Amino acid sequence: MRIALVALHFAEYASRLALALSAKHEVLLVLRSSNAQSELTDELRALLCKKVLVRFLEPRRMRDPRVLGTSFVVNRFLRDFSPDVLHLQEISPLLGGWAFLSNLRRIPVVLTVHDPVQHSGGLPVDGWQWKVVTWFRRHASRLIVHGPRMRTQLEELDARIKGRIDVVPHGILGRADIDEDISAYEPGTFLFFGRVLAYKGLRYLLDAGDILHSRGHAFRVIVAGTGSDLELHRQRIASAPWVELIDRYIAPAEVPGLFRRAMSVVLPYTDATQSGVSAMALGCSRPVIATDVGDVPDVVIDGKTGFMIPPRDAQALADAMEKVLVDRRFRDLLSTGATLLAKERLAWPHLAGLTATTYCRAILAHPVKRVETIPA
Repeated sequence: MRIALVALHFAEYASRLALALSAKHEVLLVLRSSNAQSELTDELRALLCKKVLVRFLEPRRMRDPRVLGTSFVVNRFLRDFSPDVLHLQEISPLLGGWAFLSNLRRIPVVLTVHDPVQHSGGLPVDGWQWKVVTWFRRHASRLIVHGPRMRTQLEELDARIKGRIDVVPHGILGRADIDEDISAYEPGTFLFFGRVLAYKGLRYLLDAGDILHSRGHAFRVIVAGTGSDLELHRQRIASAPWVELIDRYIAPAEVPGLFRRAMSVVLPYTDATQSGVSAMALGCSRPVIATDVGDVPDVVIDGKTGFMIPPRDAQALADAMEKVLVDRRFRDLLSTGATLLAKERLAWPHLAGLTATTYCRAILAHPVKRVETIPA
């Protein structure tokens, strides 16, 4: 097949998928320059350019009317490549709407929905952009989500798309291979990584840290990243001797080393659909302590690859962190489970096969069938 992947966000996710697909198919990958710069290592970028036809563009700011020209640039790339299927990562309709509309009748359009229901701080559900997003979902040839709960949410939002949604788990991020060394960490160290937004639950992690500190445990929590919620807790962080704050953008090349420092990664989210951070943790063989939100439990399997706790429960979070601190045998068991999941169900060659199956379904169901492009 000739596959066009358009990802103006989620650059690393789309790049690793494109590389895996390129083993059996011809792939065009269209990325946003700034997003690629912030997410791709030099090594990954160089590998992409060898294996995949890559095109970069930089859209105007969202309030600039010229942002609509982004779709015309994408269409030019698509016309030159002539794909059998177009795969879009769902973002603002202003950035890829015309490319979606103008290709829908000609070729199948597959849409990956990363957030079926907007998390806190997302698009307002009564706004025009959300209504357009919903329309696009309804008219896509097929939809991909990262877990069964997300599929159920989509079907509940619009029964008309039932039967056209495939579940393809989120692949590992942060490194090209699986780091199987489960012992190379700094003892007593936990990691909270990524954009520090309200729904990430930093306040509950700080509450849990206070509980652990009161119990006399020696530990460290690395808070790495920046965001609006960090300002609300900056004074409290400064007064907590067990917090190491890395308040800056973390370059892609630094990310694996940061995860290797931790013996466990903590995701105390108050609401979410899935997590790229958990994908990074599992790829580094690190167990995850996470809240039972969205499809996070699909990869953070309680007692096998990590701990699953209720959201907004600092006591439960402290208890789980304590278990990881004091029980090395159980911690190593979780790390081994994380490694196995990353090597099998979350491995990119496996996910590329699932995704290619979705493409075949989309092609077969499309009014203009191009059966000759479907592999045997």
